[in-house]
Amino acid sequence: MIGEISSLSNALFNALTNTLGGKSTQLTSWRNTLRASASVAMVVITIAIFFNLETLTLRVVATGIVAGLVGGLGLPLIYQAFAVGSVSFVSPVVVLVQTSNLILFAVIVENEKLSWAFPLAALLGVTGLFACSRRSSTQASASLKVFALAAVAGCCFTVFSITLTTIEPDEIIAALFGGRIGILLISFIFPPVKESKDSGKKSSKEWRKYALLSGGCEIFGNLSFILAITNLDLSKVGIFVASAPALATLIGIKLLKQKPSLINWLGIAATSAALAIIAII
Repeated sequence: MIGEISSLSNALFNALTNTLGGKSTQLTSWRNTLRASASVAMVVITIAIFFNLETLTLRVVATGIVAGLVGGLGLPLIYQAFAVGSVSFVSPVVVLVQTSNLILFAVIVENEKLSWAFPLAALLGVTGLFACSRRSSTQASASLKVFALAAVAGCCFTVFSITLTTIEPDEIIAALFGGRIGILLISFIFPPVKESKDSGKKSSKEWRKYALLSGGCEIFGNLSFILAITNLDLSKVGIFVASAPALATLIGIKLLKQKPSLINWLGIAATSAALAIIAII
């Protein structure tokens, strides 16, 4: 039961991270969102590492920093994609790109064989993305620019995940600590933008609220993923990950004021089915 709850929590936290980051970026610069979210996530993981000090080694932390530097480059992209694009399009793109990259890694590097069901999953995924790219009822964007932002972000997140697979399960908290250092460094490379006096205190409080919540959800998503993979088979975890696009879309309806059309929902169902097939077979 712990594995199932953790897996679903991971999907929910990931959906919240992206939509909250997108909402914050709508109200301010992605640079401001990145600094605020990275800072609060660093605070949370620093508290967690105090209970795992024995796992802190230079190798583990350095590996985490490398993963964080690459994965951190994807955060500004995903914030912008969710800020200007259709959530029912962006979320499936990110998840499918990550999954496709992981499959390529497994086949090319680890010499695994493709499942017989992969062509079916690929067809469902492509068909689903096409349906998701259709204009929503609120005319949210699904442009080539939005696709590029989401796809490159997905590639960055894939490198983050693959890099952390070199870490032993009992060292993962320390690796995440290093990862958050890397992401925080990215936020210093792209410093925050000063707000104009016309923006008002209310607007300032609004974006900070969403950015801080995004950072908190991100680190809790990482921690719930650790619980998931240590208590449940990875294939079963993947089934719950397949729910992320639908969860992000449901959150986007309320938070980003978007209303997907029927064909968008059918596309989400198709992409989720593709992800579930890959996880099961």
